[in-house]
Amino acid sequence: MTYEEYGNHVAIARDVIIKRPQFACIGNHVTIQGDTHIYIHPEDKDATHCIVRLGNHVHIGINSVISARNRIVMEDYVLCGPRVTILDNTLIYEDAEIPIMFQDVTRGGTVHIELACWIGTNAIILPNVTIGRHSIIGANAVVTRNIPPFSVTVGAPTKVIKKYDIDKKK
Repeated sequence: MTYEEYGNHVAIARDVIIKRPQFACIGNHVTIQGDTHIYIHPEDKDATHCIVRLGNHVHIGINSVISARNRIVMEDYVLCGPRVTILDNTLIYEDAEIPIMFQDVTRGGTVHIELACWIGTNAIILPNVTIGRHSIIGANAVVTRNIPPFSVTVGAPTKVIKKYDIDKKK
């Protein structure tokens, strides 16, 4: 997929907002449900590449927020429930005399959600994490660090509570 490429059978609800859609690459059979906001603010003002990349068969639930400055990737078959938040950046709070809203934003990190993950309702994924393939992020979880493949996680901050054993197939 190349810069500013959109696949076939893409369903984006009318009230979805994608700021700077030229920095989004969207695969085939992707659904983005209503009231979702995708904010793309490239750090590199001369960027000519995808900042947000959605693979094939990705589903983003209603009222979700994605905020990217550097790179957010969702590989194929990622399922996001309603009200999921994914950020590759955060606000900087360095001067207590200046309201936070007027302070800078961190340089964008990366978020990489690998193949066939399920992100539960109200989950929050913070910058600089990779969620390993076939993992489940429980509802209301806050992901602050990398999640190994084939894991089930819950909590804030999230922790692994189960792991699929490939050898034992359970």
